[in-house]
Amino acid sequence: MNKIKIIKYFSTCIIASLVMLSCDFPEDEAFYIPFEAGEVENPETLTQFIIAREDFSIMETAMRAIEEFGSFKILSEFNVPGNTTLFVPNDTAFQAWLDANNIDDIELLDIDLIENLVLNHILEGEFKAADFVSGLTTSQAVVGPRSNEKNVSMYINTTNGVTVNGEANVISPDVDANNGVIHIVDKVIDLPVLLDLSNMVPSLSIFNEAVEHAQTARDEDGNGPNLRWRLVDPGASRTLFMPTNDAFADLLVEQGVTELSELDPSIVADAIFAHIIDIAAISSQELIDIGRPFPIPSFKNELLQIDPINLTVTDPNDRTANIDPNLVDLVAVNGIVHVIDKVLLAAPEI
Repeated sequence: MNKIKIIKYFSTCIIASLVMLSCDFPEDEAFYIPFEAGEVENPETLTQFIIAREDFSIMETAMRAIEEFGSFKILSEFNVPGNTTLFVPNDTAFQAWLDANNIDDIELLDIDLIENLVLNHILEGEFKAADFVSGLTTSQAVVGPRSNEKNVSMYINTTNGVTVNGEANVISPDVDANNGVIHIVDKVIDLPVLLDLSNMVPSLSIFNEAVEHAQTARDEDGNGPNLRWRLVDPGASRTLFMPTNDAFADLLVEQGVTELSELDPSIVADAIFAHIIDIAAISSQELIDIGRPFPIPSFKNELLQIDPINLTVTDPNDRTANIDPNLVDLVAVNGIVHVIDKVLLAAPEI
């Protein structure tokens, strides 16, 4: 099982000998339910804590569904020695997420979605609250074809406590298990789409503001650009060059304005479309493997010139942006973000 690198290839007898120290498994070796719900005293493992806590019941239900119908035995794996960090939304947080998404019961979701949602709350390695530093990491959720799976990006912010992906706050840290640690969070850590990465990473926040401003544009028939949907459509597979906040600040200076709202929203919409490659989610390694500069069409067929050797992107106006080598391959469920230091612009109308 390559999604959680904890204890991968234990033989059945080794698993049995370890877990028998803390609980009784059924004799059926094909399927383990380590405990009866609510009957765990003095929990020690991650699994035992999940089942013992009354306010973890929805997470427990999701994990039991994975145990029975998913691609790996999550409860069994979290009941043997390991080294894992687990963010757990309490039932109040999980129920709020279900209600917001009009879901009556977590078990009604497709098992692959349940599995990836739970995996998005898991970090490889044990991190106490004091161990976290602000920055990007990856959860154990994966997207993409099986031959080229990528772990989903996660941003930890320690400016004020511990916040995950810009919205889930750790409200009870460091629930210590003997095979990892649990941090209780006040929101479900949802699987991010491309636009979410702007909200997750503080230095990219203005991109989301630019999208919202661009959404106000109207053509002569009164139609909007429908830009936001291109960035949140979970079924898409796109590449997005996302400018930093500093890049937008430089653009405002260039345009002689002080606020995004002073720019024509149609121009902003066209500019953002010029940052989107609709062909596929293209990783930095795939760009580098091409080995030479090459053109590629953006969403509205604006030709971008990609230089994978010097890590630059040039728009039709000969504006060249540098790709930040430390902020490439930010992975969302619908594509990949590479961060750039200049706002690209669409070709001028003739």
